[in-house]
Amino acid sequence: MTEYVETTARIFDGVRLDNCHSTPLHVAEYLLDAARKINPELYVVAELFTNSDGTDNVFVNRLGITSLIREALSAWDSHEQGRLVYRYGGSPVGGFYANPIRDVAPCVAHALFMDLTHDNPSAVEKRSVYDLLPSSALVSMACCATGSNRGYDELVPHHIHVVDEERAYQEWGKGVDFKTGIVAAKRALNILHGQLAEEGFSQVYVDQMDPNVVAVTRHSPTTHQTVILVAHTAFGYPSPNAGATNVRPLRFEGVLDEIILEANLTMKSDKPFDRPAPFKKDEHVINGFTQFQLSLQEHIPLSKSQVFETSSYVDGNNTQLNFANLRPGTVVAIRVSMHASARNSFDRLQKITNVLRVESGSQCADLQAIVSKLDLPALSRALFCCDQEERDLGLGGSAYDIPNFGPIVYCGLQGFVSLLTEISPRDDLGHPLCNNLRDGNWMMDYIADRLNNFEDLKPLSVWLKATFEPLKNVPRYLVPCYFDAIVSGVYSVLVNQVNQLMPSFIRDGHHFSQALALSTLQFLAVCKSANLPGFSPAISPPKPPQQCVTLSAGLPHFSTGYMRCWGRDTFIALRGTMLLTGRFHEARFIILGFAAAMRHGLIPNLLDNGSKPRLNCRDAVWWWLHSIKQYVEEAPKGGDILKDKVSRIFPYDDSEPHAPGAFDQLLYDVMQEALQVHFQGLQYRERNAGHEIDAHMVDQGFNNHIGVHPETGFVFGGNSANCGTWMDKMGSSEKAGNKGRPSTPRDGSAVELIGLQYAVLRFMQGLGERQVIPYGGVERKGPSGEKTKWTYKEWADRIQKNFEQNFFVKDTDTTSVANKKGIYKDSVGATQDWTDFQLRCNFPITLTVAPDLCNPQNAWRALELAKKHLLGPLGMKTLDPDDWNYRANYDNSNDSTDCTVAHGANYHQGPEWVWPIGFYLRARLIFARKCGFLDVVIAETWAILRAHLRELQTSHWRGLPELTNDNGSYCSDSCRTQAWSIGTVLEVLNDLHALGADK
Repeated sequence: MTEYVETTARIFDGVRLDNCHSTPLHVAEYLLDAARKINPELYVVAELFTNSDGTDNVFVNRLGITSLIREALSAWDSHEQGRLVYRYGGSPVGGFYANPIRDVAPCVAHALFMDLTHDNPSAVEKRSVYDLLPSSALVSMACCATGSNRGYDELVPHHIHVVDEERAYQEWGKGVDFKTGIVAAKRALNILHGQLAEEGFSQVYVDQMDPNVVAVTRHSPTTHQTVILVAHTAFGYPSPNAGATNVRPLRFEGVLDEIILEANLTMKSDKPFDRPAPFKKDEHVINGFTQFQLSLQEHIPLSKSQVFETSSYVDGNNTQLNFANLRPGTVVAIRVSMHASARNSFDRLQKITNVLRVESGSQCADLQAIVSKLDLPALSRALFCCDQEERDLGLGGSAYDIPNFGPIVYCGLQGFVSLLTEISPRDDLGHPLCNNLRDGNWMMDYIADRLNNFEDLKPLSVWLKATFEPLKNVPRYLVPCYFDAIVSGVYSVLVNQVNQLMPSFIRDGHHFSQALALSTLQFLAVCKSANLPGFSPAISPPKPPQQCVTLSAGLPHFSTGYMRCWGRDTFIALRGTMLLTGRFHEARFIILGFAAAMRHGLIPNLLDNGSKPRLNCRDAVWWWLHSIKQYVEEAPKGGDILKDKVSRIFPYDDSEPHAPGAFDQLLYDVMQEALQVHFQGLQYRERNAGHEIDAHMVDQGFNNHIGVHPETGFVFGGNSANCGTWMDKMGSSEKAGNKGRPSTPRDGSAVELIGLQYAVLRFMQGLGERQVIPYGGVERKGPSGEKTKWTYKEWADRIQKNFEQNFFVKDTDTTSVANKKGIYKDSVGATQDWTDFQLRCNFPITLTVAPDLCNPQNAWRALELAKKHLLGPLGMKTLDPDDWNYRANYDNSNDSTDCTVAHGANYHQGPEWVWPIGFYLRARLIFARKCGFLDVVIAETWAILRAHLRELQTSHWRGLPELTNDNGSYCSDSCRTQAWSIGTVLEVLNDLHALGADK
């Protein structure tokens, strides 16, 4: 068999694989490899009957098949035949230009489209003889390989059996010539087919003008010339004396250049469409019908047409041709060009889209010069800004609302590009966005006019207005593809500018880190209703602006007003979103702004401009302190922040608000106060306790008791009626009976707070020992006035000594509620003691920020259990699935009587949150290095992160969500993009970069 294949490849330029699906793939691969050693350019066509495009593509890719055989004769009517032309015949007219940075959509395999193959009955047997010409013409208009057989052209009315047929075809010039059958018309159609391919007419549009009439348009996306062929099919025999069919006029945008051809086949009798007489086979040669005559005209003006009326009707840019004599079996093809006015606009569009594609040329240089002056806040406005943020500006703006689709997620270019990235690879020209572009210029005007509202973006607005102008003057079917080319080109220049403003880790890094860095701009913006508190006039330069950049916790739910700036969210996200992206000045202002609102030694949970801060969390202050540590260690001259002046709003617990500059303290004094207050211990009741600040909390929940355990040094706090850490869901359903009952109080000593506390104390110890700050420890007074002093070192040592023995659950632990061994507890000293022993996703935070607290072998064992029980595709389960309280799917609208899920009570009882996965992955890298598994874990980490990259690339929000439901499934109540999700995953990439494991 191999010898036969090699001989065939040596003799022929191509081969056909009959019934390819019945040949084992490995056998076919072996034989084709042998053939290609003889002829590397072998053309391979195959006959496949899999009824699956996906399966077809398996064969095509495995075997290197050039084309799959498709047959027009499989169509049962003209509509189906037109569908086949569209399916196999090229990209749609007005289709989008390929964008090299976008995923390529799956497509059908390249076709060898035949009007009739050698092994099927004659079309005359299945349809009518009058359909041979129009069906062949439709095939010739497909933008793919086409084929036929000689019997078709010579009107042979029976199957020419490739095995049994012993007669030969007739000799050319004797029994057969150009007057035979439809040979002359096929020659003209084949010439047209070749010319269309050579001249780049790669786009196709099919229009069903009538049940029997199909128009096919071939279009050149470079010259925008068009060829339109109209074919009147005749699947069944028409009336013998059939006249012209009444068909709507042919309308097109442009001017008629010529009629390329007109052709029809009729009977040589007074009944032009009569059925043929019984056929008589010649005994010696293959013969066909001879009682038909072909009428063919080529390259004629409209005045000589026998199909159209001899004059056209012009309506603006549109031309209309009325049919005068479109009879069954007729084919007519015309060539159309653009109007001169549209040609000028088109030339301008071609020029700008070309320079944007290659990012060179004077127009692109002008754009780059404009964009090079933009800073990150300006780029954020140009690219992002969700609907609520746009409305908050008070300029009357909102997200663009696409009819029959809805508002886009961002007012900036990302909102449009997110959709175009989905639409363009699939050439989805029926999408409502494309319809809106074809219907009017509103989208172009929205983009340019919106940017004109911002002083620093006005030059970009002017550039876009000028660039969009010619787009308004070309045929409307071309608007979507050029709109995409312009908007995506400008978007690319803006994104390049974002990358240029990033540190080298991102600027010179891979696409993943750049995509995460870009997404940080979503959250960092100036928001009119959510500013930082006023700063001291004596603050050191650089001075903050009147309206500072603030960090939204997530979009769209936390975009504006008092809900925008959350203390814990801000400082969990701050390193990844701001320090790793080089936004040190803005990070400094945020640190100092929250410091201004400190009260009771706590940082606000909700900042609310500093006017009504909500002090109902125990953890924000530790994340704030830890962020200061990170800032000092990573920012240029980061230590200077410690001596920055903080304008305290509430310098004393019971003081009235102070104006900016009325009471200034150095930042390290504020830090010391936070630690001193915790060491002393505090009890306070939230101001305005009651329904004004929390409609669901019971009275006890407003009471707060926070302190430090005298033996372990662990910070503790909270009670069973409040929830002071990030797992802060308060029950709100009276119907289910969970109103006022926190799902996860986590009172006592929460594991992540001990890790943060320890890291901060070691940091303060170092500052004191280097005499950067005038403090070396803390002091408290007892009820009788006795003093207790701990140095920072003593306090940290005490935590280090007690952490492992209090938090790690050993195999020998006999506590009745210790259901899992080898884990780190979620807390110590909770009111409900069994909650201490729950396996949750919080302990990796401590393993990351304070790895020296943990025994490496214990830490690795606990991380392996987290991998087994908590790891999801995008996030970490917030509770062990083996726990009786585990409820995986969050639905805030749940109005059932089940208290465990009603009103979303299970917010942190199983749903998979994304931000903890960052600390989990970082902890695994740290302890894999300690335990000798680093190479394996690096590979594992990249494998896990593939899902996050995919989410970044496909989410319209171009971010990572707040949380997912069970096994990564979509959660409708989640923020679609969340700051700490982005920040912590970017920190993972930074750790991989530091390990030299970027790839």
